[in-house]
Amino acid sequence: MIRRKTSLGILALATLVALTYWAARMKTERVSGPIAGLDTRLDYALRDFELRFYDERGEPAARLTAPVLANQAASGIGEITRPEFDIMHRGNVWHIVAQSATIGPDREQVSLNGDVRMRRTATLPGRRLELATTDMLLEVTRRLVSGEQAVRIEDGADTLRARGFQVNLANDHFTLMDDVQLTYAAN
Repeated sequence: MIRRKTSLGILALATLVALTYWAARMKTERVSGPIAGLDTRLDYALRDFELRFYDERGEPAARLTAPVLANQAASGIGEITRPEFDIMHRGNVWHIVAQSATIGPDREQVSLNGDVRMRRTATLPGRRLELATTDMLLEVTRRLVSGEQAVRIEDGADTLRARGFQVNLANDHFTLMDDVQLTYAAN
Protein backbone atom coordinates (compact mmCIF):
# COMPACT_ATOMS: atom_id res chain seq x y z
CA MET A 1 0.00 0.00 0.00
CA ILE A 2 1.27 3.53 -0.80
CA ARG A 3 1.81 5.77 2.16
CA ARG A 4 -0.08 9.01 2.49
CA LYS A 5 3.07 11.20 2.11
CA THR A 6 4.09 9.34 -1.05
CA SER A 7 0.66 9.67 -2.64
CA LEU A 8 0.56 13.40 -1.81
CA GLY A 9 4.05 13.80 -3.35
CA ILE A 10 2.96 11.99 -6.54
CA LEU A 11 -0.20 14.12 -6.70
CA ALA A 12 1.84 17.34 -6.20
CA LEU A 13 4.34 16.26 -8.88
CA ALA A 14 1.54 15.44 -11.36
CA THR A 15 -0.10 18.82 -10.66
CA LEU A 16 3.24 20.60 -11.20
CA VAL A 17 3.79 18.75 -14.52
CA ALA A 18 0.27 19.66 -15.68
CA LEU A 19 0.74 23.34 -14.76
CA THR A 20 4.15 23.46 -16.49
CA TYR A 21 2.68 21.87 -19.65
CA TRP A 22 -0.25 24.32 -19.62
CA ALA A 23 2.06 27.37 -19.10
CA ALA A 24 4.45 26.28 -21.86
CA ARG A 25 1.56 25.66 -24.25
CA MET A 26 0.09 29.11 -23.57
CA LYS A 27 3.44 30.73 -24.30
CA THR A 28 3.92 28.95 -27.65
CA GLU A 29 0.38 29.78 -28.77
CA ARG A 30 1.05 33.50 -28.31
CA VAL A 31 4.28 33.40 -30.41
CA SER A 32 3.13 31.04 -33.13
CA GLY A 33 3.82 33.40 -36.08
CA PRO A 34 6.76 35.59 -37.07
CA ILE A 35 7.31 38.74 -35.08
CA ALA A 36 6.24 41.76 -37.11
CA GLY A 37 8.85 44.46 -37.64
CA LEU A 38 11.80 42.33 -36.55
CA ASP A 39 15.00 43.41 -38.33
CA THR A 40 16.95 40.26 -39.25
CA ARG A 41 19.87 42.11 -40.86
CA LEU A 42 23.10 41.95 -38.91
CA ASP A 43 25.88 44.38 -38.11
CA TYR A 44 29.14 42.57 -38.74
CA ALA A 45 32.88 43.03 -39.07
CA LEU A 46 35.27 40.89 -41.11
CA ARG A 47 38.96 40.90 -40.31
CA ASP A 48 41.83 40.13 -42.72
CA PHE A 49 39.47 39.36 -45.55
CA GLU A 50 39.80 38.93 -49.30
CA LEU A 51 36.92 39.30 -51.73
CA ARG A 52 37.14 38.25 -55.39
CA PHE A 53 34.81 39.29 -58.22
CA TYR A 54 34.45 37.37 -61.48
CA ASP A 55 32.96 38.37 -64.83
CA GLU A 56 30.33 36.46 -66.84
CA ARG A 57 33.00 34.13 -68.30
CA GLY A 58 34.42 33.26 -64.88
CA GLU A 59 37.55 35.37 -65.37
CA PRO A 60 38.85 37.47 -62.44
CA ALA A 61 37.48 41.02 -62.68
CA ALA A 62 38.45 42.51 -59.31
CA ARG A 63 39.90 41.69 -55.92
CA LEU A 64 39.56 43.52 -52.61
CA THR A 65 41.67 42.89 -49.51
CA ALA A 66 41.68 44.78 -46.21
CA PRO A 67 42.37 44.32 -42.52
CA VAL A 68 38.78 45.27 -41.53
CA LEU A 69 35.39 45.50 -43.27
CA ALA A 70 32.49 46.61 -41.04
CA ASN A 71 28.86 46.75 -42.16
CA GLN A 72 26.07 48.71 -40.46
CA ALA A 73 22.80 46.93 -41.15
CA ALA A 74 20.44 49.84 -40.50
CA SER A 75 22.13 52.19 -42.98
CA GLY A 76 23.61 49.57 -45.33
CA ILE A 77 26.92 51.44 -45.27
CA GLY A 78 30.19 49.54 -45.16
CA GLU A 79 33.47 50.89 -43.78
CA ILE A 80 36.82 49.48 -44.92
CA THR A 81 40.17 50.08 -43.25
CA ARG A 82 43.23 50.34 -45.57
CA PRO A 83 41.57 48.75 -48.64
CA GLU A 84 43.55 47.42 -51.59
CA PHE A 85 41.67 46.95 -54.85
CA ASP A 86 42.92 45.17 -57.95
CA ILE A 87 40.70 45.86 -60.96
CA MET A 88 41.48 43.78 -64.05
CA HIS A 89 40.36 44.79 -67.54
CA ARG A 90 41.72 43.92 -71.02
CA GLY A 91 45.29 43.21 -69.95
CA ASN A 92 45.49 46.11 -67.51
CA VAL A 93 45.56 45.71 -63.75
CA TRP A 94 44.71 48.78 -61.70
CA HIS A 95 46.01 48.52 -58.13
CA ILE A 96 44.30 51.06 -55.82
CA VAL A 97 45.30 51.67 -52.19
CA ALA A 98 43.62 54.11 -49.78
CA GLN A 99 43.63 54.88 -46.06
CA SER A 100 39.93 54.01 -45.75
CA ALA A 101 36.83 53.53 -47.85
CA THR A 102 33.07 53.85 -47.46
CA ILE A 103 30.75 51.61 -49.47
CA GLY A 104 27.32 53.07 -50.19
CA PRO A 105 24.12 51.11 -49.52
CA ASP A 106 23.66 50.43 -53.26
CA ARG A 107 27.16 48.83 -53.39
CA GLU A 108 27.80 50.76 -56.62
CA GLN A 109 29.82 53.66 -55.24
CA VAL A 110 32.92 53.41 -53.07
CA SER A 111 34.33 56.58 -51.57
CA LEU A 112 38.11 56.23 -51.12
CA ASN A 113 39.37 58.50 -48.34
CA GLY A 114 42.73 59.90 -47.30
CA ASP A 115 45.81 59.43 -49.47
CA VAL A 116 44.85 57.37 -52.52
CA ARG A 117 47.39 55.75 -54.84
CA MET A 118 46.60 54.05 -58.14
CA ARG A 119 49.03 52.10 -60.29
CA ARG A 120 48.30 50.62 -63.69
CA THR A 121 50.39 47.69 -64.81
CA ALA A 122 49.81 46.12 -68.18
CA THR A 123 50.86 43.20 -70.30
CA LEU A 124 52.25 45.64 -72.89
CA PRO A 125 55.57 47.33 -72.05
CA GLY A 126 55.53 51.08 -71.46
CA ARG A 127 51.94 51.11 -70.17
CA ARG A 128 52.79 51.62 -66.50
CA LEU A 129 51.10 54.62 -64.91
CA GLU A 130 50.86 55.98 -61.35
CA LEU A 131 48.24 58.34 -59.97
CA ALA A 132 48.26 60.01 -56.52
CA THR A 133 45.43 62.05 -55.01
CA THR A 134 43.18 62.33 -51.96
CA ASP A 135 39.52 61.43 -51.58
CA MET A 136 38.14 59.97 -54.79
CA LEU A 137 35.00 58.13 -55.85
CA LEU A 138 35.02 54.68 -57.49
CA GLU A 139 31.92 53.72 -59.48
CA VAL A 140 32.09 49.93 -59.53
CA THR A 141 29.94 48.92 -62.52
CA ARG A 142 31.02 51.81 -64.75
CA ARG A 143 34.70 51.30 -63.77
CA LEU A 144 35.09 55.02 -63.33
CA VAL A 145 37.15 56.92 -60.73
CA SER A 146 36.85 60.66 -60.16
CA GLY A 147 37.83 63.34 -57.71
CA GLU A 148 37.91 67.09 -57.21
CA GLN A 149 41.23 67.20 -55.38
CA ALA A 150 44.72 67.76 -56.76
CA VAL A 151 46.03 64.80 -58.74
CA ARG A 152 49.51 63.80 -59.93
CA ILE A 153 49.88 61.32 -62.80
CA GLU A 154 53.27 59.86 -63.74
CA ASP A 155 54.14 57.48 -66.55
CA GLY A 156 57.80 56.99 -65.70
CA ALA A 157 59.18 60.03 -67.53
CA ASP A 158 56.39 62.62 -67.72
CA THR A 159 54.30 64.10 -64.91
CA LEU A 160 50.83 65.65 -65.15
CA ARG A 161 49.32 67.73 -62.37
CA ALA A 162 45.74 68.98 -62.22
CA ARG A 163 42.83 69.78 -59.94
CA GLY A 164 39.87 67.50 -60.55
CA PHE A 165 39.93 64.40 -62.73
CA GLN A 166 38.00 61.47 -64.11
CA VAL A 167 39.51 58.17 -65.28
CA ASN A 168 37.61 55.48 -67.16
CA LEU A 169 39.44 52.29 -66.18
CA ALA A 170 37.76 50.29 -68.95
CA ASN A 171 39.09 52.33 -71.89
CA ASP A 172 41.99 54.30 -70.33
CA HIS A 173 40.30 57.63 -71.00
CA PHE A 174 41.53 60.46 -68.74
CA THR A 175 39.82 63.82 -68.20
CA LEU A 176 41.66 66.51 -66.23
CA MET A 177 39.49 69.42 -65.08
CA ASP A 178 41.48 72.54 -63.99
CA ASP A 179 45.02 73.89 -63.57
CA VAL A 180 46.58 71.24 -65.79
CA GLN A 181 50.39 71.27 -65.85
CA LEU A 182 52.69 68.92 -67.73
CA THR A 183 56.35 68.27 -66.99
CA TYR A 184 57.92 66.09 -69.62
CA ALA A 185 61.36 64.62 -70.07
CA ALA A 186 63.16 65.63 -73.25
CA ASN A 187 64.67 62.67 -75.07
